[in-house]
Amino acid sequence: MKIRNLSMIRVFVCLAALFLSAAPVFGQECGPGCPLCTDGPRATIMEPGTFLLNAVVIPWGEDEKGVLGIKYGLLKWLDVGFGYTISAKKTVWSVRARLAAEKEKGWALGILVGTGSVRIRGGDQSLYFQLTKSVKVREGFGLRIYGGLSTLLPDFDRLYGIGGLTVTFNEKLSAFLNYDGRNFHPGVSWEAGEWLTLSAYLIESREFALAAGVRFPRKK
Repeated sequence: MKIRNLSMIRVFVCLAALFLSAAPVFGQECGPGCPLCTDGPRATIMEPGTFLLNAVVIPWGEDEKGVLGIKYGLLKWLDVGFGYTISAKKTVWSVRARLAAEKEKGWALGILVGTGSVRIRGGDQSLYFQLTKSVKVREGFGLRIYGGLSTLLPDFDRLYGIGGLTVTFNEKLSAFLNYDGRNFHPGVSWEAGEWLTLSAYLIESREFALAAGVRFPRKK
């Protein structure tokens, strides 16, 4: 048990080092992990046949007041998402693929690649690669960390760092800190039921936002 826990710690240290070393160097107006766009890097791949309807409201937002979106799990390792920004009247979209799944025990990392809309006021698209790891510390308490790199399409001329950490309490309440390539987005989320998730966070650490997600699982 002690050896396995030591391996877990080493994995988290490596991912944290990747995240922290990239964060001060890279930047963009709105990163690929921004929850106001497609929220691609932070979330896990959706189960096949599952729909997620999501609404984000930014009551005092300077540039954007909200985003409406939908995600769908196409395959066990692939999902897609589309959204519409209320103020900018722009569409945002994402495609994500899981190249390797995490193992519940041991140090094996998850590997995910994807593309997502970058700026709500423009048409930039990103391509990102990330490593993820989740650890169950004890019953009802767990950690999830990810770190990776992203670039803008179609130029591929610069790299941007992305990363984040989620701490889950009692399997329903979570606190998270997301870095999108330039800005941090802290927040909390609550699993109000099997089909409803409620969240509150600060966009770019300054603009208060509320979000609600409704899941429609695949019919068996």
